Amino acid sequence: MANKRFTVEPGHGTRSGYDWHRRDRKELPCTECREAESAYWRLMRIVRKEQINANNRKRRLTVAGAARSNRKRAIKFGVQTEWYSPMQIVELYGENCHLCNEPVDLDAPRQCGQPGWEKGLQIDHVIPLSKGGHDLIDNLRPAHGYCNNIKNATMPKISGNLEVAS
Repeated sequence: MANKRFTVEPGHGTRSGYDWHRRDRKELPCTECREAESAYWRLMRIVRKEQINANNRKRRLTVAGAARSNRKRAIKFGVQTEWYSPMQIVELYGENCHLCNEPVDLDAPRQCGQPGWEKGLQIDHVIPLSKGGHDLIDNLRPAHGYCNNIKNATMPKISGNLEVAS
């Protein structure tokens, strides 16, 4: 009994009732307790909306999802690769698109087809992997989604932003 959280059964239809079912009784909560738990988290999503959005923006810049995909492609092409995050590339080379020198919107969606994706951040290989470029930080630059799609697998004209930002 010492490892139990509750000494007295809490009321049903409460969050503590939900915990009592799950932790102490090791059973599925009753309908009233499930509804109370759902209502609490719906309210928390409304109250903490700005914090959740900020965390999602931060995660989009730090999670190296595109880097994993590029790493797989680099291995397929047999070129050198290293781990990086989009935020590392932005910190190193600045927030301007290396193709058009306009600022990249870091809050815009990065997936093609989403509203505003054209100005969103995509990490571009200056020398494309398909043309023998490597997946190392010195071959990567920030670019707009639109600019990166237009460039495709071609070699760009040098825009002057290929140096490390100071």
